[in-house]
Amino acid sequence: MILFVATLDFGKEYERFASHYSQMSDGELLKVALESSELSDPAWDALEDELDRRKLEVPEPESLPEPILPAMRDLVVLRRFRDVPEAPLAKGRLEASGIECFLADENMVRMDWFISNLLGGVKLLVQPADFSKASEILNEPVGSDSSDDFESDQG
Repeated sequence: MILFVATLDFGKEYERFASHYSQMSDGELLKVALESSELSDPAWDALEDELDRRKLEVPEPESLPEPILPAMRDLVVLRRFRDVPEAPLAKGRLEASGIECFLADENMVRMDWFISNLLGGVKLLVQPADFSKASEILNEPVGSDSSDDFESDQG
């Protein structure tokens, strides 16, 4: 019984779409055919039959523009951190000094710290041109500049 009802519904839908498509111009019909990805089966069948009846060929859809991908960068590993909390601190120091840097594998280590050694830890990446300056900044003792300023202000 359910199969019979489904067949009737399909037939009614097909007839409704066939009637609608027969009243459309060739241009409108081709536009529907080009945007047919969301048509139901009866709608698609009626559309195909109407296109065949009019001997219309659906043109190939225009190719989508190629997506513009960001250029790959040649980054180098400046430091590796076994634990996550140290990595953002080092990244913050470099960014405060105007050096662009990135953390690799930070999220993986956050999700499962046990694989940190397997991944080589959280990696701090910089441009090759910034490597020596970034290394100097991270080799400076933490707070060496700010403590001098604080003492001179107090004195």
